[in-house]
Amino acid sequence: MRPVSVALFALFSSAASGCVGTTGGDLLELRAYAAGSEDARPGWSFESSLGYRVELDQARLFVGGLYLNRSRQASVSSDTSCTLAGIYVAEIAGGREIDLLSPAPQPFPNTGFATTEPALTGEVWLSRGDVNQPNDGTVVLRVSGLAERAGVSYPFSGSLSIGQNRAIPASDPALPGQHPICKQRIVSPVPVSLTAGAGRELLLRVDARGMFANVDFDTLSEVNGERRFADENGADQASDNLYAGLRRSNGVYSFSWLEKK
Repeated sequence: MRPVSVALFALFSSAASGCVGTTGGDLLELRAYAAGSEDARPGWSFESSLGYRVELDQARLFVGGLYLNRSRQASVSSDTSCTLAGIYVAEIAGGREIDLLSPAPQPFPNTGFATTEPALTGEVWLSRGDVNQPNDGTVVLRVSGLAERAGVSYPFSGSLSIGQNRAIPASDPALPGQHPICKQRIVSPVPVSLTAGAGRELLLRVDARGMFANVDFDTLSEVNGERRFADENGADQASDNLYAGLRRSNGVYSFSWLEKK
């Protein structure tokens, strides 16, 4: 079970029984979708902050769950619990792979739940199943394309996962749980200002451009004429910065209500 689900189960159970208490609002079922940027498309190209012209022919992201919180907290990547303090007011569990080169909303397989309390922060969970499991070989980001700068071309590809390859050793042997893997898998806090209501459906947009902002393709190792992103920390600048971009809470992920047409 996901760590948040225990608190959410209690919250939603009390809401469903009419004992909402301090959470306020009513319990609602919530459908959710995810999509790439509104101007994303196959073969999407853009200029990075390092002066590369990047053209993507593949960008796919596995999202394991979405959460909305009524509190505005510090980043979950800091020295805090893996779940943000406050009250979770929405949960979408049951993940799917998202095509980031399509602006079309892609539905999550399961209906989630929400209360009508206002949400101030969102979380994107990049894991399949339990966010605490130490080993998870799920590819959470799959990319390929071509980057160019100063007349030099860099065909590239990469498949990033978040398992033991991302574990940070404890600096103090007496604190073996100092850097739990869940902190690598939860992107937060994503700023939002949303209040669930009957008929509303949640939309997560993911802008792949933000992931590549600080990627220096020239640092990547070349294998058979192609530059490869390493699926580990510390291999090169480009791989580290793509992984950091994957986990950016600002400029990559955004939540809104799906506009009905």
